[in-house]
Order: sequence, then C-alpha cells, then structure tokens
Amino acid sequence: MIEDPDGIYNFINTEIRKEWEADARFEGRHPSQDPWLKTLSQRNWILEIVDTKRIKLNPHIMNYKDSKRGYIFSENLAKRSDELKKDIETYSLVIWPLIIRKEDCVLADGYCRYAALKAMNIGRIYAYVGTL
Repeated sequence: MIEDPDGIYNFINTEIRKEWEADARFEGRHPSQDPWLKTLSQRNWILEIVDTKRIKLNPHIMNYKDSKRGYIFSENLAKRSDELKKDIETYSLVIWPLIIRKEDCVLADGYCRYAALKAMNIGRIYAYVGTL
C-alpha cells in the first residue's frame, strides 16, 4: 500500500494506466478517447478509508459484453471475486486499495476486490481517491 500522494500518482499514471489502456483496446476503444484516461494525469491522489455504501459501480463496466469472445464482465467478476474471497479468508491475502473518483465515488479499478470484500460484509475499504 502506498501512502505518499506522489507515490500514488506515479503508480497510477504508470502501472495502472497501462492496464486501463489495454482494457480500452480490448473493448475496441482508442485509449486517447477514453474520458477517464484523459483526466488521469490531472488528478491528485490520496489514500482514504471509504465506506463501501458510498462506492458506485460504473454501469458501462458492469454491463460490458464481448459476444465475439464470449466474455461477459459480470459473470467473470462473480467467478474471480468468489476465488479472491476464498483466498482472503483462507490465506489472509493482502490486497491493493481500490481506485475511486472523488467527484462521484465511482469505482475506477478494483471491481473484483470490491465484490469480494462486499461479500465478506466489510464496511470500510482502503482506496486511492483521485480528485481534479
């Protein structure tokens, strides 16, 4: 877990950005046209403990389907989050904080972590919160 705002900024704008750019390409979108990626480098980041009830899920992500590949995000998420939940419970697995937009509390990254922790009735979660 990174606590320093500059360290969080660097982590998100290098490592996490690569993942999101790959996701955009996977979905057939050009990363330079993605509204979230356009604002990413302008955001200030802090580590916060966030109430899970405040976190909102992005419907575009939750409803994403790729019929050519037979990929349905929500089905894949259910399987992955169940496995993660078991690993957390069995091995006390430590996980990364979620990534959230401050302005609307929309979850930008960590859907599997969020779903697993929510299923475990965890009410407060560490998150990197980005504000413009």
